[in-house]
Amino acid sequence: MKQSKGYTLRLTISLLVISSVLLTAAVSTYSSISSNKRSLSANYLDYNFQYAKKLALETNTLLSSMEQKLEAVAKLTNHHDFTQEEMDLLLTANKQFFNSIFIADSNRVIQNISPSSTGLKPGIQLNTETAMMAVKLKKGFISKPYKATSGRLILLISSPIFNRDGNYGGFVGGTIYLEQDNVLSQMLSEHYYGNGSFVYVTDQDGHIVFHPDKKRINSSALSNSTVKKALMGKSGWQQVKNSKGKEYFMGYAYEPNTGWGIVSQTPVSVLNQPLNDLILQMILKSLPLFLLILLISWIIAHRISIPLHLLAKGSEDAIVNKNNVRVQPKMTSGIYEVRQLYKHINKHLELLNNENKIDGLTGLANRKTFQQEIEEWFESKIPFSLILLDVDHFKTINDTFGHLAGDEVLRCLASTLRLYSREGDVNFRYGGEEFGVLVKNADKDTTFQIAERIRTAIEKAIPPTGKKVTISLGISEFNNDTSNTDEIFQKADYALYQSKSNGRNITTIYKDQYTISH
Repeated sequence: MKQSKGYTLRLTISLLVISSVLLTAAVSTYSSISSNKRSLSANYLDYNFQYAKKLALETNTLLSSMEQKLEAVAKLTNHHDFTQEEMDLLLTANKQFFNSIFIADSNRVIQNISPSSTGLKPGIQLNTETAMMAVKLKKGFISKPYKATSGRLILLISSPIFNRDGNYGGFVGGTIYLEQDNVLSQMLSEHYYGNGSFVYVTDQDGHIVFHPDKKRINSSALSNSTVKKALMGKSGWQQVKNSKGKEYFMGYAYEPNTGWGIVSQTPVSVLNQPLNDLILQMILKSLPLFLLILLISWIIAHRISIPLHLLAKGSEDAIVNKNNVRVQPKMTSGIYEVRQLYKHINKHLELLNNENKIDGLTGLANRKTFQQEIEEWFESKIPFSLILLDVDHFKTINDTFGHLAGDEVLRCLASTLRLYSREGDVNFRYGGEEFGVLVKNADKDTTFQIAERIRTAIEKAIPPTGKKVTISLGISEFNNDTSNTDEIFQKADYALYQSKSNGRNITTIYKDQYTISH
């Protein structure tokens, strides 16, 4: 019986390489998909959480503004009787906030109301629990959703009226029609997206006061564990499966002024398309590389097996054919792994070096990069000016709104610097709330114009905290009399100190032995 020759070494190595490549590709694909899924899930959860917190702040600001407007009307009633025309003008001026405005006395009798199409008119007594509560509390409050006599689902915001003697005289009410377009829907519907993400708001009892689906308004959402947590004063995120079995990434926040819960959610199904696209892209991009690896592996296997094959063949021929075959295999090889490792380590070191030059919070150049740039410009005699700036009362921002809000203010400032600086200029964060701009090929007057544009933009911008933010700036100029870079920095820092001393929100140019404020 003829004995089988078995497998050749070349075939064995090729099969081993192919198996290893396929297994590695499968594991890499699975790991990449799992990692991307975790990363995308974490991003959606954090995004919805941050969005819910942002909307809670915006809602608080909006409701506070509405209360202030009603307080102003309440004060006017002490020395002015509104005509119907004036009430209509008042509503027109505030139509973006209220669907109707009325004035009621201490007996809940309507004195004035606009529009007249509400179904109510002067002389009618309000007997709703909400109206009674407004009179009982004798202070401003935001009601729970309730059905008005007109049949509308209403949210009432009221402000008490006190006469000059301090006696209670009734209240001013502003209503929001929850089932129609209103100030809440106008603000919150901006956050409805085509991927199924949306926002909804519940009152302190868990009844929905805003939802993209108006049929859901005034229904209870207490079955949702996220809503329960929000109404307990908590903020956070979680992945939740609703009563229909659909999973959502949810972020929730508590609005303390009203006790409302705000929920921002995105369906988990949004991950399907990106993950499917990722798999397809990995296959399309990996296929050429996979074929190339197989070719290279085959060549390497061929080079390794040829000398051994020739030796085996020669031995076989010598035995079978009685020939003395001299086999002198010649192998040449390069250490591929070492070259690749060296290449990728250098890339990684280059990446770390780049990260070492950038401020992690703002993405601007950091203090080290600034020092290198200013030294290089100084040595090369490149004309330039230096702007130093910092945020006025930044500690108060952190203490009042928290460090996350403070960080967001710094990011906004960094974005403004990028927007108003020129190509070739270097924006940097020196430390804390201190920033600067190296303005290339510019004298102090040109630099002053740039600095003023930055200062004005920050002053006019709507900051993340909702409260106006200002900055103070100092400018110094490199000239032939400058001895070193420390002198340039110290002059700009002194000019900045003068801006602070002169009331802040000022740009000051350093002059020899004195400063000029603008």
